[in-house]
Amino acid sequence: MNRISWFILPCLFLLATAQSQQRIGEWKSFTDMKSVRSAVLVDHTLWAATGGGVFIYDTTSGVFTKVTNIDGLDTNDIQTIAYDGVQHIWVGGAGGWVNVYDLHTHQWQTIADIANRTESTHKGIKLFKFKGDTVFIVSEFGVSIFKQSRWEFGDTFQNLGFSSPQISSMALHQDQLWIGTDKGITVASLQTGAVLATYNTFPGIVTSTISALLVYHDTLIAGTPEGAVFFGPLDRAPKSISTLGNSSILELREESEKLYVLSSTGSNFTVKTLASLFDVPLTVAANTDVTGVSFIPGSSPWIATASRGLAHLNGNAWRYIYPNGPNSNFFNSLAVDADGVLWCAGGEIANAGFYRYNPSLSDNIQWKNFTSDHYPLMQKNAERFDNYYNVSRGAAGSMWISSWGDGVVQVIGDSVLRKYNYYSHPDLPGAVSNPPDYVVTSGVAVDNEGKTWIVNRNEANGRSLLRLDNDTSGTSFPDQVYPGWGWFHGMVIDRNNTKWLGSTVPWHMDPGHGLFFFNENSAISGAEPFDGWGQITNLSDEKVLSLALDLEGEIWAGLGLGVVIIPDPSNPGYRNTSYPLREQVIQAIAVDGVNNKWIGTKEGVLVVNPDGTLLLQSYTVASTNKKLLSNDIRAIDIDQKRGIVYIGTEQGLSSLSIRAAQTNRSFSGLEVGPNPFILPADQPLMIRNLVAASTIKILTVSGSLVVQFEAQGGGRAFWDGRDKNGALVSSGIYFIAAFAENGTQTVTGKVAVIRK
Repeated sequence: MNRISWFILPCLFLLATAQSQQRIGEWKSFTDMKSVRSAVLVDHTLWAATGGGVFIYDTTSGVFTKVTNIDGLDTNDIQTIAYDGVQHIWVGGAGGWVNVYDLHTHQWQTIADIANRTESTHKGIKLFKFKGDTVFIVSEFGVSIFKQSRWEFGDTFQNLGFSSPQISSMALHQDQLWIGTDKGITVASLQTGAVLATYNTFPGIVTSTISALLVYHDTLIAGTPEGAVFFGPLDRAPKSISTLGNSSILELREESEKLYVLSSTGSNFTVKTLASLFDVPLTVAANTDVTGVSFIPGSSPWIATASRGLAHLNGNAWRYIYPNGPNSNFFNSLAVDADGVLWCAGGEIANAGFYRYNPSLSDNIQWKNFTSDHYPLMQKNAERFDNYYNVSRGAAGSMWISSWGDGVVQVIGDSVLRKYNYYSHPDLPGAVSNPPDYVVTSGVAVDNEGKTWIVNRNEANGRSLLRLDNDTSGTSFPDQVYPGWGWFHGMVIDRNNTKWLGSTVPWHMDPGHGLFFFNENSAISGAEPFDGWGQITNLSDEKVLSLALDLEGEIWAGLGLGVVIIPDPSNPGYRNTSYPLREQVIQAIAVDGVNNKWIGTKEGVLVVNPDGTLLLQSYTVASTNKKLLSNDIRAIDIDQKRGIVYIGTEQGLSSLSIRAAQTNRSFSGLEVGPNPFILPADQPLMIRNLVAASTIKILTVSGSLVVQFEAQGGGRAFWDGRDKNGALVSSGIYFIAAFAENGTQTVTGKVAVIRK
């Protein structure tokens, strides 16, 4: 029996594992709720339909409640919301989804019939109308009748007398259904469904598009982008309402016997009221800063706006009400900093700056948004500029945010510290020759000596790679493989200080040129470097979309078709692939604490084991019961300490809690559990707080070796309670010794074993 001499620490440290705020396996969604499409007031509570779900605002307490796909919605792209006057909130979304909330039971129900219909791809729910037990559900292609008492559908009015009309509005008038569309108005019989009349020309108005319908004092009023007309109770010929001429009308409402009109043109809106159709309109609210969409009428109306939540006039000042959240639903890049704060950028389409999420803060301040309106250093040529699309971790707790058009900014804490662009020192070259100051930075990384490297897209002079020597000077390393080409995207730096560069932006899908690398100090074997530069081609696809350095120092490159794995970056001529990923578009790669790879594709998230040979898990919208926001995954990063996987999409941010595991750079004391360890056991003993490549020895109190094995990785090791011969050990106290790979570090712990 082998014996070793060693020093046993007199104290036993059993540290509780820090748990994240989420339960293991719990999903969350984070969305922008500033784009409000519709709102309803129930007692003192406002319910708002937004592009990121529903928010509820208590006007008395000022408290927000968010409702998303996690809470019962089938889509977060909500188009309309209404109250039936009894006990139900009706929510209509894109794709034909209807969700109903019972105010008494506090339960959500789904009505999927319209969403499941196949005769039209235009199925979004536009509005709800109520008459007794009947709910008229207005979708883009028709009006469906739903009976609440039987909880079932009746007829659908779909033949509207026009070719492929898009429905916008509806009104009930004299047992007739009036339906507004982009082609005009259809009048149908409620009893038979027959089309009684159609109208597509209106006096004094060129357009046939109808934006709003309302029955006011037994008179049907139709609003259009160019004014309004009315239909008298006897004479059905449309007549102009001259006092509303040239108004771009969005919505018509009645309140306290008055007619309220919401009109909007560009970034402004006006609410006017009329005591009769021939009255001179009185303006009760006007705003020149934001686009109005819908409203709740009154002397101080609530306005649903396109970009700033609900607007409410408080004296002479407007206040804007929306819950704390990200500035956009676009999440094209993610990076978790050393404090567990998530940094995000939306990309070109979002044009929303960048945003950060701190899960340790209270709900109302977890998100902070950075835009050039509030941070002048983000501006370009003293003008608003918010096209930031890529986030990278820097040295000393800093973050770097790359832009599409004006270089990169460095952020420390909540301060935008500096910018490097065409005019800075050192300067960054433009992506194109004209305009020369159009700088597209595509990634930042820190080498093993603490130097910061910046890579940018450049077609003019090959100056695609810059090393910052200090804050005001740097050294450029021109591309020697393709001197006139430099459309690089993304960068990781390996343990040898070799810079690895991708060649394709996932959402642009530029023609790829393979995987590039650069090392200024040494030649790389197995390749043909040019002054330190090299290129790897003949891949399954030459478009390199994503890059990652794993815990063992291997390079993973996500391609337009599968991945390439370089086990030894000093010898890139030898490479592997992953069979489970061979048919996938690999848009994102993240490495968890046990070296598993989380892969973002166009078909969801795939998790493979450390060498990519086994598919461990897959997550799609369907398999997660719609907890994952989208199958088109744009970015992934992991908070290893809290055990949270963040998944970026163009429909918002999803998060999934996993077991926290983080490999240490140095030993700090073992965590062992369960303790006591009862044998036989369904689960092994877990040993935490290990450095990478640790060796574990289990010993008796006399120092005899029971078993020795290598840690499984990710800062953890597992012992099944058996000795080196495979037999379960006896009851007693056992010491655990963990050794670093180089033998210079040792840490110990102990466990009590109880045999049943």
